[in-house]
Amino acid sequence: MIKRVIFDIDNTLIPWKNEYYNEIFEVLKELNTECSNEDFNKIKQAFGEYENVYYSFNKENMINYINEYTGKKYPKEFMDKIIEKWANCVPDKIEDSILATLEELSKKYEMVCLTDWYKEQQIKRLKKTNILKYFQDVYVAENTKRKPFKEAFMQAIGKNKPEECIMIGDSFARDIEGALKAGLQAIYYNPKETEKINKSSYCELETEEGQKQIKYYTVSKIDEILNIL
Repeated sequence: MIKRVIFDIDNTLIPWKNEYYNEIFEVLKELNTECSNEDFNKIKQAFGEYENVYYSFNKENMINYINEYTGKKYPKEFMDKIIEKWANCVPDKIEDSILATLEELSKKYEMVCLTDWYKEQQIKRLKKTNILKYFQDVYVAENTKRKPFKEAFMQAIGKNKPEECIMIGDSFARDIEGALKAGLQAIYYNPKETEKINKSSYCELETEEGQKQIKYYTVSKIDEILNIL
């Protein structure tokens, strides 16, 4: 029996657009620091590559890695400012179907978010889109390992058993495989339908108990979750 529903945030509940990275230019301008197109591309790449090096998110580690990756010496204030800028990067309105789905689910289940970013920023984004009210907590990767590591999911389940929780997210490797390996149930949100997956499927994963065929669900729209839960 499902007791807790765990949502990913970016590109599941709130769209993340590539254009938001342009805030890097604005931040460095505020810091009186030059930023060429080449510098911009390297910083953007560094944000992505950081996750291949570090298991959790830490501002000091991140700015040090960006400086190492780019060969520059950006000030520590860069991280605080870019996080603040990105906190305001949200659409004017969340789809009505998403709001209706969250409203319905919140009547029946505990609701939390699990994100691989900074809590301060994500809470602001949830507030700005008027959906923070549906969630009891927001779990992040600042003090523990990020998704897809088991530790991320273990903090998000709270006092529940893993099998009593279901993870919903748009990244198959991080959200779905990570959750299934940790013993949770999972719903893969795949709006672009880039993979031909049935609504109910099985994947073969290496777990602590060995190789297993584990069931998960797929939806192409958030409101389809109500057909499962």
